[in-house]
Amino acid sequence: MESLNDEMARKTVKRYACSNCWGDLKIIPDITKQEMYFVICETCLDETKGYVTKYFVNRRRGVSEFEKRDVTRLLQKLSLLPSPVRTPLKDGETRVMANLRELGF
Repeated sequence: MESLNDEMARKTVKRYACSNCWGDLKIIPDITKQEMYFVICETCLDETKGYVTKYFVNRRRGVSEFEKRDVTRLLQKLSLLPSPVRTPLKDGETRVMANLRELGF
């Protein structure tokens, strides 16, 4: 991996994430060159393979959340996962009020 100057290293940490784990990046000084820095993943460390934009990471995480919901509902319909148990509504009670009651309010 190449070392970067201070300005490029800061912009990279601000705008990008690790392409391997989508983790945050950090700046490490290059001991062979003055005022040069390496940008590596906080989790992967020296195994940092590259960068992806934080916009991509956030967009992909949002899509993945909806995919997870769809799969969960499908598995519940097929009886492979238990369906959520809902408390029956009392007279004049709304679903929001029932949810709050289930939470102990």
